[in-house]
Amino acid sequence: MKSKIKKGVVIIFVLIISLHLVLAANSFNQLISNSENWEDTFSTLEYANLKGVPGTFLVSTLDGNVVLNSMTKSNNIEVISSRKNPYVFNYPDLIRSKGFAGAQEVTTDSANIDLMSDLPEINNFIVVGDSYGYNAIAAVPYATLTKSWIFLANRQNIYQIDAILSKINNKKILVYGYVDREVTDTLSKYNPETINTGDKFQDNIEIVKKYSIVKPVKQVILTNGEFIEKEIMDGAEPVLFTGKENVPAPIAEYLKNSNISVGVLIGNDLVGAATNIRRDTGISVMVKFARGARAQTGGVAEVEGLDLFPLPTPFLNLTIYSIQYNKANSQLSITYKSSSNAPLYLKGTITLNSDQGKNRVGDLNPIFLAPGDFKTISYSIDIASSDNLTADISTLFGETSSSLDRILTGTLNVESIDILDKCKLSKDDVTAVKYNKQKQEFLIDIKNPIEVDCWVDLELNNINEGYTTKTLSPGVSNKILSKNSKEIVIKEPQTDSDLEKNSMIDLTVYSGERDTNLVYSFTEKYPLVIETFTLMTLVAVGLAIVIIILIIIIFFILKRRKKKDDDF
Repeated sequence: MKSKIKKGVVIIFVLIISLHLVLAANSFNQLISNSENWEDTFSTLEYANLKGVPGTFLVSTLDGNVVLNSMTKSNNIEVISSRKNPYVFNYPDLIRSKGFAGAQEVTTDSANIDLMSDLPEINNFIVVGDSYGYNAIAAVPYATLTKSWIFLANRQNIYQIDAILSKINNKKILVYGYVDREVTDTLSKYNPETINTGDKFQDNIEIVKKYSIVKPVKQVILTNGEFIEKEIMDGAEPVLFTGKENVPAPIAEYLKNSNISVGVLIGNDLVGAATNIRRDTGISVMVKFARGARAQTGGVAEVEGLDLFPLPTPFLNLTIYSIQYNKANSQLSITYKSSSNAPLYLKGTITLNSDQGKNRVGDLNPIFLAPGDFKTISYSIDIASSDNLTADISTLFGETSSSLDRILTGTLNVESIDILDKCKLSKDDVTAVKYNKQKQEFLIDIKNPIEVDCWVDLELNNINEGYTTKTLSPGVSNKILSKNSKEIVIKEPQTDSDLEKNSMIDLTVYSGERDTNLVYSFTEKYPLVIETFTLMTLVAVGLAIVIIILIIIIFFILKRRKKKDDDF
């Protein structure tokens, strides 16, 4: 009997040891993201936060060895690898060869979707769009504080996300920033909370306010939202965005009126912004721009740049194409050129220096500029002499009209010209503003009644689309020959609901004799005419009707002949 009891005890002991070993083999105390995809990297670090373990990431194929130098050999490491785009293939073998306690790998097509399945206790969610990474960065601290999972949503994967959410009880959902219309529509049945002001800086302030209600803070992380960095992703402090050169007005105002007294600025190329932040907000700023070297190359301790994983962000680049003083009409004209991949807004201050002194002019309101387009802005200045003119330029620009976080500065020579531009179109020269539902495009009919050829550019202001408004432009100037008309096309999908809201179109027209120097403009409202069919569609329908009639006629002729044959 005793032997049986001893045998049973031994078996139980062996089972316990075996279970312990299995659990140990499947546990980890360090996570590494091994993916070129920013969404995988972001989600792996988010997963590490919720699991309560350190997380890090690779930024190149050579980084596989480097990141291991900062870890202890007793670590049991789990690698989250992209199935299609890993930096290092079979990374766990390399880790084990370095003497670490253990290494296992999880391969995934989408870490953002797949890792959520290992977090059954989570019922708080933040949904952000995957177009621009800065919204995800802004949401990280609040997600960490409230134990929330951040879904990176688009019009394709929202149905997978919906399937996951539908199975979770007592869920709380926050939709943060701009998301696709399909995302908003799909999630509406859950009555989510929404933060979407149309301005990334104002959205950022709103989520920091929510964080501060739960956990008041005196210190924040300052960054531009264009990269993933470990301290940012730890989520220990809220993140506030600052521009590369200029502190956005909403951020500066919020800092001045808050209890925040210290900012930690993170970013290798943002060191110059620290002075602007201190000057504009009055808070103390510490700058984190490097770390201790993990690969020792000599006897002296070296430093290396921060590990930064780039995020998809709008690329904004503004230059001055020309600046001229026209003696014929006493106007200073400055032409900007955008080399951006997204629309931008600008607001300039120009100081004209002449032998008689200085004249300063500027823009009262931000001005829209489409990607790849030119924009000429003219100012009336009456000076006695147009010789030896220079201009000091200080132009703020940014993604939205209220968030001009970048600055273009310089001193340029001003070209003196004597040209009277005859191409000044008026509101009566716009003969129709239409929308073709079949082709999904706006059509603006403009005539040129003047004796010279005209170049024309357009802006459709405050166009409703889904849950946002935007400015639309063809992005190029269009030439209209003298005494001719032209139909200018702007492709943009619109639903019936959108078209109802856009029944009156706020249209701005720019015109001039030179395509890069449209010196005249006007803004007027026009009724939108809806076209359901195009001329080609009507022709096709007409042909189809004719063919059907011919078929019917032929059918009756053949039937009649058959009857005659039967009679004989």
